[in-house]
This record gives sequence, C-alpha cells and structure tokens, in this order.
Amino acid sequence: MNMEMKINSMAAAVIRVINDYPSGHQYHGNELHNDVAWLYPKARNMYTDTIMRAMRRHCHYLYKTVDQNRSLYEKV
Repeated sequence: MNMEMKINSMAAAVIRVINDYPSGHQYHGNELHNDVAWLYPKARNMYTDTIMRAMRRHCHYLYKTVDQNRSLYEKV
C-alpha cells in the first residue's frame, strides 16, 4: 500500500484501503479490518462493524455486496 500520506483517522484509512484495492478484488469485513489496522493502528481494537459502517458511509460507490451473510464485498 502507498504510505506517502499520513493517515490520521480510521475513516481516512478505510478510504485509502478501499481505493488501493484493485477492481474486482473480493474481501471480507475481517480483511478490511486488518488492512485498516495496518495503516491506522488505533483501529486494531475497534469492532469490525465500526469499520464496515465507515466503509458504507464513505465508500458506498466503490464496492458492491457479494454476500451479506458472509460479509463478502467486491471493489468495483
């Protein structure tokens, strides 16, 4: 992942991670949580649902839901 810009919030980390995923990349909520925590270590203790809520709020146009029951999403 590109580290040229300092990440200072969980929401900024979510946006960066989703933008860095290639189109067609499928990911689970836990994978997103781990990737966000790698960029923004304070997110490590956050609930996955909190990070998913930020994804839905800030990146709703960048992904589609593949399987909501399995928390599987795809970057568009």
